[in-house]
Amino acid sequence: MIIGSEKARLKDLVSILRADEYVSGEYIGRMLKVSREAVWKQISTLRRYGYRIDAKPRLGYMLIDRPDRLYPWEIMYELGGSAMVKEVIYYEDVSSTQDVALRLAEEGKDSTLVVAERQSKGRGRSSRRWVSPYGGVWFSLITKPKISVRNATLLSLATALAVCNIINSNLNIPARIKWPNDVVINHRKVAGILIDMSVEHDIINYCVIGIGVNANLSIESIEGMMDDEDKGYHYYGSTSLMHEMGRAVDRVKFVASLLKEIEGIYSKLSYRDEILASIRAMMLFGPVSIIEGEGRDARTRDGIAVDVDGDGSLLVKTNEGIERITSGYVHIRYYKMHGSR
Repeated sequence: MIIGSEKARLKDLVSILRADEYVSGEYIGRMLKVSREAVWKQISTLRRYGYRIDAKPRLGYMLIDRPDRLYPWEIMYELGGSAMVKEVIYYEDVSSTQDVALRLAEEGKDSTLVVAERQSKGRGRSSRRWVSPYGGVWFSLITKPKISVRNATLLSLATALAVCNIINSNLNIPARIKWPNDVVINHRKVAGILIDMSVEHDIINYCVIGIGVNANLSIESIEGMMDDEDKGYHYYGSTSLMHEMGRAVDRVKFVASLLKEIEGIYSKLSYRDEILASIRAMMLFGPVSIIEGEGRDARTRDGIAVDVDGDGSLLVKTNEGIERITSGYVHIRYYKMHGSR
């Protein structure tokens, strides 16, 4: 983990080096209020983190290239001023950003982003394993959305909407929401959302928004790490942004854009009708199987997903009429994701 004082120093230094020209060590030292020797040490630190920085006598330093890493100072630079994210905590490798964020939230942390290059024990819905190798976007956001507990039931779908919006608008890829918390491209999963919340006396103490996006990963690298249990009854295939685009994405800019979109959507959650209309426009509907339970004990019924209720429940038309499906241990399998029946 990178400590706070180092994050602040490197953020200021990288900001200066973004000038796209040589910057003298004297100027950098004056701007940072440090000695030339201290400037050289910080430049050396950036190089160790993977930055390519050219140095020429009498000209100074110029940033040639930055690494594909979700460094805190890079994210904060792209975010600009953000009320939702005041601190970024970075891990090269961690068991689970969600577990770290939950512990920090219990300790009173707020407006904090926990991000990792890799998770060894990433988890998804129903505590399923979430494969999280290098190249993805894995983060958890500690926040206290200014909404009523009544509107909190829409958080998962609203977050999925934010992911869809950024993929659609920034990358020009047709992403859709698969109820209740997945984002799919061409009927394959590209992202998932996990939300943990602490509520007391109808007041939200904190909310931890976990998001995993298959960004710069090959499908082979994702599925190669899965075991038979991961590819069980509920699995419907994976994809990645890189696979769909044919090139890598700028993960830092993607994360910053996504956080801004989340902040904007969360600010409108009190306008339920507006948010629901946007969610419905992105939602996958059509023939589905309703799967209750796990393994051999699972019970399956067919129906047609037709709408989303005001609380985020899925409305499915079955032989018995319209049923409201809530998350819990119910899973929805869309037939289109497996081709024709």
